[in-house]
Amino acid sequence: MDKLKRFVRDNREAFDDYEPSADLWKKIEAKNIHTKSGGKFGRLQNWISSRPKFTLGMVAGFVVFLMVSYLAYNYAKPASQNPEIMALSPTYAKELTQFASLVEAKREELKTIEKQDPELYHQFDTELRVLNQNYQNLKQELPKNPNQEELLKAMIQNVSMQIELLNQQLEIIQKIKEAKNEKTNTMV
Repeated sequence: MDKLKRFVRDNREAFDDYEPSADLWKKIEAKNIHTKSGGKFGRLQNWISSRPKFTLGMVAGFVVFLMVSYLAYNYAKPASQNPEIMALSPTYAKELTQFASLVEAKREELKTIEKQDPELYHQFDTELRVLNQNYQNLKQELPKNPNQEELLKAMIQNVSMQIELLNQQLEIIQKIKEAKNEKTNTMV
């Protein structure tokens, strides 16, 4: 670095004497005019650059459209999975849908230990399958049962129990990970 500083200091006059040619600015302007007037996408670029607020508004509108479409799709999809419950009670159907999506998310989280500890995962999954089978039985019994509101409450209670069980299982997994980390830290 010192050699570079010394070189610049010793040759400063040579650097100061150099100036760009007078034709340089004319060449730059000619190139700009060519891009604005024609070029491959010159007209489009010129039109877009002259309307930055319009362009920004278009992009923002498109992003909002995508977000609304995504949310509408995700909220409409679960309700169509339980049309018989939706017909009986939209309130219970909405609640069941929310709980079911929460159960699914927690199950995905639980799957992270499947490769690390397959035996523990199998044990956890077996407990969940029992609750899920009870839920499916309640769901099948729903159209035939004269007391459908009580059955819907039992279904919600079942899904709540699944969530509690998943929370406990995930807590156990977290404690196992913490114990492994402590063991690794004490060994190092």
